Amino acid sequence: MEERKQKDGRVLLLEREGKILTLLFHGNRLYRADACDPKGVLLNNIYIGKVKNVVHNIQAAFVEFTPGMLCFLPLKELDRPLLTNRKFDGRLVAGDEIVLQIRSEAQKTKEAGASCHLSFPGKYIVLTSGKRHIGYSSRLSETDRKRLREFAEGCSSFLEAEKEYGVMFRTSAGELEDFSLLEKELLRLKEEGDILQKYAMHRTCFSLLKKAPVLWLKNLQDYDSLAYEKILTDHPGIYREAKEYLEKYQPEEVDKLVFYEDALLPLYKLYSVEARLSEALDRKVWLKSGGYLVIDRTEALTCIDVNSGKYVGKKSGDESYFHINLEAAEEIAVQLRLRNLSGIIIIDFINMKAKEKNRQLMNSLKKFLDKDPVRTSVVDMTPLGLVEVTRKKEKKSLWEQLRREK
Repeated sequence: MEERKQKDGRVLLLEREGKILTLLFHGNRLYRADACDPKGVLLNNIYIGKVKNVVHNIQAAFVEFTPGMLCFLPLKELDRPLLTNRKFDGRLVAGDEIVLQIRSEAQKTKEAGASCHLSFPGKYIVLTSGKRHIGYSSRLSETDRKRLREFAEGCSSFLEAEKEYGVMFRTSAGELEDFSLLEKELLRLKEEGDILQKYAMHRTCFSLLKKAPVLWLKNLQDYDSLAYEKILTDHPGIYREAKEYLEKYQPEEVDKLVFYEDALLPLYKLYSVEARLSEALDRKVWLKSGGYLVIDRTEALTCIDVNSGKYVGKKSGDESYFHINLEAAEEIAVQLRLRNLSGIIIIDFINMKAKEKNRQLMNSLKKFLDKDPVRTSVVDMTPLGLVEVTRKKEKKSLWEQLRREK
């Protein structure tokens, strides 16, 4: 299922059990789900941190970014870092004060991950203080890339920004016909970056230089706007905050925001939210063919087992197994996004003897996973027929966000 082709998309913003839910529905089916603390989290905040120690054998530094809290900074990130206590000479030492951005949340025994490549995201582009180049989302078509490249090469604002920043075109940029929105957003983000870096030199250690939008608002920025036609909420406070955010950062989408009013049938009942979330946490996922997936989380990885279940087909052997496996591959791509599963993922497809069928299955799986906005890679199929997949860790899984037991 390709989200961008859906015409019945709805984003629901709901307050349930002290959390704000951001849910993307197509019809009655849930495809994306996030639950966050309305007070916000550390993710994407920018701080001045103090280097506690540098561990060369793991090529990383541990940095205290707020009193008593450490983050993990890979040394490969030391490309033009901004130090506030001295001029950078190619070395990072204990006691250095460095501007960094939290890129991943702390997980169990692991510290939060950080980068000194600062990121200033917009709806259509992302400005970074790292490598100075223009990049493109892998989901942009070659036609869209060519249009955007021609615009950037002929726009003085982009040429000027490229002297100091990297510019990444997001998938949503390909939707635009009026590129003046790109230049307007670029100028706003460049001004934000320039002011922050200048301002940082006059601030003390542990200062919070930029507080990122709370995650439920950032989701409005990250979700592909072609994937939904309406943003619905029945919470007055959420409606007010969303309206203010959209008016400031995504004015072209303000008209999509709708305040839902029906005391007899609240939004969470209209869309059977509790049932859909329960399904998203269930270890068994049924396929239309009668087959099913079993999804199990462990400390080190996620295992997904494909089973034929109640499948009854006219064909037998590899043809039947290929049909189930192909359907399972597409559903697995959906489940990874919905549940926000990350790290190492092992998929045990139904064994097929024909090498050509296995090759077709791997190619199809890669195609389905290419649609994921989070970097996801198919590593290989082992001699035992297990498929290895990795998915970048950006935030907690849906299960962790909701803090529910199996």
